[in-house]
Order: sequence, then C-alpha cells, then structure tokens
Amino acid sequence: MSLSLHNTLTGKKEPFDLPKDHEVTMYNCGPTVYNYAHIGNLRAYVFADTLRRTLEYNGYKVKQVMNITDVGHLTSDGDDGDDKMVKALKRDNLPMTLEAMRQVADKYTSAFVEDIKALNCKLPHEMPKASEHISEDIELIKKLEAKGIAYKTRDGVYFDTSKFPGYGKLGNINMKGQFAGARVAVNSEKKNPADFTLWKASRNDIGWESPWGKGFPGWHIECSAMSRKYLGQPFDIHTGGIDHIPVHHNNEIAQSEAAYGVPLANVWMHIEHLIVADGKMAKSGENFITLQTLKEKGIHPLAYRYYLLQTHYRKPIHFSWGALEAAQTAYFKLLLGLVALDVPPASVIPADAGIQGSICDDLNTPNALASVWRLLKEKNRVAIWKSDKILGLDIENQSKKLAEEMSTVPEAIKKLLMAREDARKAKDFKKSDDLRDQIQKESFEIMDTDSGPIVRKKL
Repeated sequence: MSLSLHNTLTGKKEPFDLPKDHEVTMYNCGPTVYNYAHIGNLRAYVFADTLRRTLEYNGYKVKQVMNITDVGHLTSDGDDGDDKMVKALKRDNLPMTLEAMRQVADKYTSAFVEDIKALNCKLPHEMPKASEHISEDIELIKKLEAKGIAYKTRDGVYFDTSKFPGYGKLGNINMKGQFAGARVAVNSEKKNPADFTLWKASRNDIGWESPWGKGFPGWHIECSAMSRKYLGQPFDIHTGGIDHIPVHHNNEIAQSEAAYGVPLANVWMHIEHLIVADGKMAKSGENFITLQTLKEKGIHPLAYRYYLLQTHYRKPIHFSWGALEAAQTAYFKLLLGLVALDVPPASVIPADAGIQGSICDDLNTPNALASVWRLLKEKNRVAIWKSDKILGLDIENQSKKLAEEMSTVPEAIKKLLMAREDARKAKDFKKSDDLRDQIQKESFEIMDTDSGPIVRKKL
C-alpha cells in the first residue's frame, strides 16, 4: 500500500516511494536534558515512534537517531541568555563545572528514557549526546569559516545568513520580518539580524577549548554534526515540533547545506503543540505536567498515548483532564473488549486493510483507532493485534494484565463494587459516591463504562 507523508519543505503531502530494500534514515530532535520532559514534549516522541512503526510495518528497515542536548541550547532562540544546562546548575545550586553538568544531564536523560519506555516507544538505535561530539562541531564550523560563511565576534562565531540564499525556505519564512529586537536579540556585531551562533564564548568558565577560545557549540550546529555522523547527508526524514521550523531547523539546513553542498534531509515532518489554557506547554511555565504527574492522578501512560493518537499529528491538542480521563476509559474499555473476545489471535480471520490505509495516509491515527473499534465488533482479533504494531498501545499484553488484575480483586472489594452498582441502578448517587470512596481508600480505582465498571489497583 502506498505511503504518503506531509513534507514541510515542499508544503504538501507526497508519496514516500523508496524501494523496500532501502534502509530509511530518520533523525528526531531529542530533549534538552535540564529538567524532566513534560507531556507536551512527549507528544513529539510518540509521533516519531508511530512514524517508525509505520515505516517498519510497510516493510522498511529503519535507522532512528535521536539526539540528547546536554549543552549549547540557550534560553533564547536569538542566541541570548544562559545555556539551559547552566540554568539547571544554578537552579540546583551545583558547581559550575562540566562534571556537575554531566550529572544533571544523566539524571534527566535516564528519566526521559523511562518516560518513552512507559509510552511503549521503541528506543532509537542511537542517542548521541551533544557534549560527546564537540570535535565534530569544531570541524563543521572550521569548514564554514574556510568558505567565508562564518565570522567571529567578541561573544563567539556566527553564521552569515546573507551567504546562504535559501535561508528560511523551510516553512517559507518571511525574512523581511526577521529584524533585531523582534525574533532576534540586538547584537551590534552581527552582520545580519538572523545570523546565528555556531560557537558561543564561555560566560561561566565552563566549556571546551577551540580555535575561537573556550566555549561551547551552538544548539543548531550540534544537530547538523550528529545527524551527519550517524546518518550521512542527505538522510531521509527529519522530525521535530513546529516551533523548530522558523529557527532551529532552518539554521540546521543553512549550515549543513552551505558546508557540504547537498540537502540535509529529504523529508521534514513537524508535529503541532499540546495546548493548555494559557498557551503551549513549556518547562519554564506554570503548565508543566510530567508523565509522573499523570501517574499520580491515576492515568496510565498508555492511556495518554491513546489520547495523543486520537488527534492527527498536524493538529494541535487542547489539553483537558476531562478529555484525558475519557481517553483512559476508552483505552481500558478496548482492553476489556479484547479480554472478553474468545477468538484466539490466529490467522483464521484476515487482517484489515482499513488501518493500514489510514496510517499510510500521512499517519491518520484517529481513523486507525476508529477501525480498531470496528474490528473489535467484528471479533477480528488478529487484525487488532497487527494494527497495534503501528499504534503501539500494547493491547495484547495490557489486556492480559487487566484480566489478571480483575481476577485477583479481593472479595471484599467485589462486594463493595456490587453494592455500588445496585446504588447506581437505584439512582442513590450519594451512596454510590460513598462506596466509590471506600473502594478508593483500599487503593483500587473504578472506571465506569457502558459495558460495566472496570476496577483495578491504583498505579
């Protein structure tokens, strides 16, 4: 079945028609590990995992690389402010040393890996750390400098955007609007307002020696150097959030293509934001919600994955707790439906082409989920099982776990549950609520569905 993907570079959906013996090379912009990932960040990694699963389902071998940014990402896209890792050192009252920076990075990298595992994301084949690729950054900057495209200032080395005529081509960015004091910080030594840092001089005596003095690489140069090292140039697919389009990804394209004269990536894919009441979710804001926060509120990580898959990746999600709880109820109802399905996962019933058709249409996961529910009604367990290779909801394993949990619910809890159901039927909602509270005090939780209540141990 033909696979089509939306390419930000061309602004349209295009056939992805590489031969099946081709290894698809994919680079995903990874986390900056100065804090825990929030659930908005995690949407990008569920998307990347869904894309990888779709490619593999369609017969491709995939090499997935996701970077770990542990130095060089400044608090402003305009090359201003502290390195976010330095910000973490100040926040945690740690010494201004590379060793302390590595400790912080290791802590939050480990937490990130646990988060994506909990969301049933396949681990990338490579997860290179920016701090371990300084020599590659320096080599790339020297190449740009030799071509007259990089220039030195008192605070570092900059890329001269006037030397790259295609600057801003990703997303058709209007460069006339890029003036100092707007998107970019005022810097009298920059030749052009949109020029960006390749190497930043150290402000805190933290950094690495280089031909331009002690400092650290720019955020953008790190991705160019690491993607080229692990995937070559051009590679097939580059992904990230839509906020990366105007600055980070256009900067990657400019420096990589200026240095080597060939495209950086052939297909660029971008995911929309998760939006809360006061705007997009951000680590620096009040709306910082982690996967651990969801667990503490009784939300299963895979219910969150289900929640994300309900919306196409190119559409924003307006987050609400009510919608998330409804998604969890739907997810467990799906698991419960599979528990009740006695048809064994054998190849007696043919797999359904509808799911593959939906997912091959630019990863239309909402339509794919709708097909899963239809397949449940048709008792086509094998097609559900096969579809989960793409959706990554771990349906088969989680349904077994749910069945085990429900079979081991203590008799005392079952009696309370039956009494609550009787109260609900009698419309005695106060008694029903009191019984629910009793069940919850025993560390069990209830999800009401039209197929009956689901009771399980709290997370």
